[in-house]
Amino acid sequence: MPEEVSVLASAMEAIRTHGLNAPQSTRKMVDDILRAYAHSVDDYSDYLTATEYAAYLQSTSSDYFGVQMDLQKRRDTLLLFPFRGGLAEKSGIAAGDELIAVDGVPVYGKSVYVVGALIRGTEGETVQLTLRTGRALARTVTLRRQRTRYQSVSWTALNQANSIQITRFTKDTETQLRTLLAQMPDNGTPLLIDVRGNQGGSLISARQCADLFVEPGTVLFRLRDREGTRAILAEQPKQTAARLILIQDGGTASAAEAFMAALRSGAGALTVGSTSYGKGLAQRFLPLSDGSALLLTYAEMLTADNRAFHERGLVPDIDLPRELAVRDFTQERAVSALLDFITTNQD
Repeated sequence: MPEEVSVLASAMEAIRTHGLNAPQSTRKMVDDILRAYAHSVDDYSDYLTATEYAAYLQSTSSDYFGVQMDLQKRRDTLLLFPFRGGLAEKSGIAAGDELIAVDGVPVYGKSVYVVGALIRGTEGETVQLTLRTGRALARTVTLRRQRTRYQSVSWTALNQANSIQITRFTKDTETQLRTLLAQMPDNGTPLLIDVRGNQGGSLISARQCADLFVEPGTVLFRLRDREGTRAILAEQPKQTAARLILIQDGGTASAAEAFMAALRSGAGALTVGSTSYGKGLAQRFLPLSDGSALLLTYAEMLTADNRAFHERGLVPDIDLPRELAVRDFTQERAVSALLDFITTNQD
């Protein structure tokens, strides 16, 4: 290692001394080297400077000022996924729209976490997002930041089913979900779990939530890391025996896909909708001594039976036609139509 560090220091000095376009500082050279390396590893690894990492940490409170949406990076493109019923969705932003610039500054090459920190900010101030839907011309949307108290789980009691929406897996999701399940009547109706547009979040939280639906000791999913493949097992008592129906779409990603895979194999859940996003790599932040941080992929997520879904997605048991797939399943008529369709199309 000392020899490699010496070579790197010599190379940096040579660039600083002899390069036609000399770097602004040695610090910037280090930042650029680390960022370039992280980007070369895979689409999701990254490097944040001390300033960027501090801004990211400040912006990730469950009570923050933003525009109520998630970001997801697919290769060099940043895609938008608005929270259902939130400010971004009400402003006409659709799941999968491509983000081009924030306040006129292009986002190409920037980290999801840096861009997210740029979008969030002071309550009441505006932020301009330049975006594009499909092949349409780019347009600019101006949004006024609002306080967002993030309730990641909601429950609607209906005549034919209980309907739960999980919009993201946060540190509070398992507690919220456990509380709702305890309040839910055991009336023999199916339990719909809607994870459409759920971009994932905390894999730990997704595992804890999956525990609530399967027996202890059940393999939820597997992680393949540098040491090999290991099974992630359910640890907590099962909270419900209801028949489970999971509703997914192309915006269901990452930890949400692991959650679905766990319930499908471990609880016999039926999955309906369209093929999920296909982000099967797990990342973690590794803070460095100067306050900067590396975000590195540490494992690939696999289903309980060792199937990879990265860049493939999870195919549902039943494909839903678009007119049904976009319905609001907190409404009686939509749920009735869904259950009728399932009955007609189930093997």
